[in-house]
Amino acid sequence: MLLTSLKIEHYRGIKALELALGPTTVLVGENNCGKTTVLHALRACLYTLRSAGRASPFEEFDLHFDSKAADPTTAPPIVITLTFEEAKAGEWSDEVEQRLGGDGGVIALMPPDDRSRVQLRVTAQYSPVTQEIETVFEFLDAAGNPLPAKNRGRLTGLQQLRPLFYLSALRDAGKEFSRTSQFWSPFVKNSQIDDATKAAIEAQLEDINAQIIEAHGTFKGVREHLAKVQELVALGGQDVVSVDAVPARVFDMLNRTQVSIASSTGARLPIGRHGEGTQSLTVLMLFDAFLKSELARKQGVKESRPIVALEEPEAHLHPNAVRALWKTIDDIDGQKLVATHSGDLLSEVDIHSIRRLYKNDGQVQVGALPRGILDERQSQKFDYFVRRTRGELFFARTWLLVEGETDVIILSGAARVLGIELEQAAVRIVDYAQCGLSTFIAAADALGIQWHVFSDGDAAGVKNIKIARDALDGRNEAAHVSLLPNNEPIEPFLCRRGFIDVYEEHASAQNRPRYITVDKTDDAYPGQLYQCLPNNGKPSAAHAVVAAMVLAGSASVPPEIAECLKAAVHLSKDDQ
Repeated sequence: MLLTSLKIEHYRGIKALELALGPTTVLVGENNCGKTTVLHALRACLYTLRSAGRASPFEEFDLHFDSKAADPTTAPPIVITLTFEEAKAGEWSDEVEQRLGGDGGVIALMPPDDRSRVQLRVTAQYSPVTQEIETVFEFLDAAGNPLPAKNRGRLTGLQQLRPLFYLSALRDAGKEFSRTSQFWSPFVKNSQIDDATKAAIEAQLEDINAQIIEAHGTFKGVREHLAKVQELVALGGQDVVSVDAVPARVFDMLNRTQVSIASSTGARLPIGRHGEGTQSLTVLMLFDAFLKSELARKQGVKESRPIVALEEPEAHLHPNAVRALWKTIDDIDGQKLVATHSGDLLSEVDIHSIRRLYKNDGQVQVGALPRGILDERQSQKFDYFVRRTRGELFFARTWLLVEGETDVIILSGAARVLGIELEQAAVRIVDYAQCGLSTFIAAADALGIQWHVFSDGDAAGVKNIKIARDALDGRNEAAHVSLLPNNEPIEPFLCRRGFIDVYEEHASAQNRPRYITVDKTDDAYPGQLYQCLPNNGKPSAAHAVVAAMVLAGSASVPPEIAECLKAAVHLSKDDQ
């Protein structure tokens, strides 16, 4: 029984968003783009919402304020719709039918193949009468119309079949391993010690405590003086004061149970005394243990499968630990929804499970790479050259697509000289040579990432520019394409823009007689000089050009390169 879709309207910063979900869905995107809002929307509907009682899972600031003047009285209602659907007819078990179907049931049969579907719609709005957020929920029929009110009683059954468990990014091991913690307290409270064993243990505790007090010495005197309180206040029984060096009861001992982990020296330290990474990882392991050992017992429903929402599971962890962590997450029984800022985590994730949340014209949208967007070979290349090795590219707003290493060196260096903060603008310079320009453009469009192509003017560059132009689909060419003039590579171009001395220094003396046939003043000379660069000499020359730019200042940056960088930054600023 998979949650296949989550539709959110007018909730916090989201005006309208429909998110397709799979068995595992990984949300990526910048801060404040809606990832946590998505997780909280699920928690409100599947954890906080109850079929009885007036308490609302929403607060005033959960409403969507679309202007500076907006307030709860004018905000539109929050509407969250959850869709559970069969992949094929007959997939759901008899227990699902018993709990959600029949008279007053909420299972709708969808044409043309009668697949089962359950839709829950939760609506919340500020009431001027009660001056509170009032929440109603209803199940929908196959046409999207509300089912009768009697069907609302099925909410409990739905939440039992698909309970939500949420772990936030703020993981304090000291808090999470306390006796009041949601995940630790069941292990503490659910003692399986029988009465006879408990009595024997408590007798041993009493004996151990007496030995400690007697051996310590000073506690004995304190106990005798404190016992004098009985002379002033009437107290019942004998031995009115006890000093408990160890808990006297099994109940007290379990409540004080703490988990310790050996440090690098072998010393056993409480979890709270370890580093943030160890604490975070330990809480994740506790969460996993809770799900495995407690879920079935607590729910008492055979077909119960959790929906697990994890916010930034990579918090405080070393990249190697992050990559290894994914197996633990992947092995969790149930449907997973993970929000992350980690490219290292994405390296272990199925590329089709990734959903990129981004803002366009102030509105949150979702991008994804559904099957079929790329052909099989394109998909394989993108999966390897991006997801596996450069997962951080999913978090950029704009890809500045270039052919190779020299372009990356020149453009990034020119940006520094011009004072253009590419990282601050979320622009990433990406060399597409190994993966293919068409693959990057198709992926960028599907994911909602802006792109700008910078290309040499030679034959290969012109071919790539044609690929870019064919993909514009009505968009402004100047905003997305930069082609160097003179039908030649970037090195001769830079020679003509004041850096000929750099290439003179890097040209191989052995290659000069072979390639140079004209005088230095001849227009063909830059192209011939470029051919004199030794094997693998282009990157070294590019670094030298950047060093020359730094010394000469921003005026030395060729206008064509400056305009390209400004266009890429402008795309990022527009994508907000």
